[in-house]
Amino acid sequence: LEIIKGIGDDAAYWKSGDFAYCITSDTLIENVHFKFMKGQVNLFANILGKKAVAVNLSDIAAMGSHPMSMLINLGITNDITEKWINDFYDGVTELALKYNCPVIGGDIVKSEILNVTVTCIGYKKLNKKNKNIFLNRESANPGDLVYASGYLGNSKAGLQILNLLKTDLNDNEIYLKNSHLNPVPRIELGIDLNEIGITSCIDISDGLLLDSSRLSEASKVSININSAMLPISDQLKDAFPDAYQDFALGGGEDYELLFTSSAKNKENIKKIAEKNELNL
Repeated sequence: LEIIKGIGDDAAYWKSGDFAYCITSDTLIENVHFKFMKGQVNLFANILGKKAVAVNLSDIAAMGSHPMSMLINLGITNDITEKWINDFYDGVTELALKYNCPVIGGDIVKSEILNVTVTCIGYKKLNKKNKNIFLNRESANPGDLVYASGYLGNSKAGLQILNLLKTDLNDNEIYLKNSHLNPVPRIELGIDLNEIGITSCIDISDGLLLDSSRLSEASKVSININSAMLPISDQLKDAFPDAYQDFALGGGEDYELLFTSSAKNKENIKKIAEKNELNL
């Protein structure tokens, strides 16, 4: 067993035999990472289960890893019912089956505040032709191109819309709300990018500016962002015409991949984007 990376990336990782493994853990706490409006605690149980898994799988995606298994610790308050727990784990199971990442253990405890901690393990078969084990934040080079895997700012806008408590949402607002509630981990994209040898990667959980600065600091390079080239959805521009650029730069929880690669990989990245139905 050889520990390769500990603190400082989207996941820690190590080698053992013909395989490498990575592990990540995230906690979601009520009123910090999510909030139930009055009467909505039961409505969002399924959604919370899916999102708790998705945000952890996003870290696995940022490593270019295959999902393997996960552990879930659930801290429940006195008003949480058996039905709520079942609905929560229905959401967990939906994504566990979709991404072939079964729950293999965990714990349920009483708590004063509802909270969820997911620990996710990923793996990769070692390949002598590909020197990359997992993707990381520290290998970007001067002159690399910078990519984002999808639209930025949608989740922040969706949270704003949820907080307005509107009941008559238009199509654009529904789209943005769902972007916040149902993030999509870019698992296949991360695996494909790892195979072609991109230089660095991080998932955008805390906003483009903050996460790009983390990548920049880890790689000891400067990253220049052209705000005119930000990937911004028409729905976001329509719903927030005066704030969409701020949302794209500073809004968190988009869970897209921010990655760098040399210009020689442009055609390979274009093919991967088409395979994953993305516009890169």
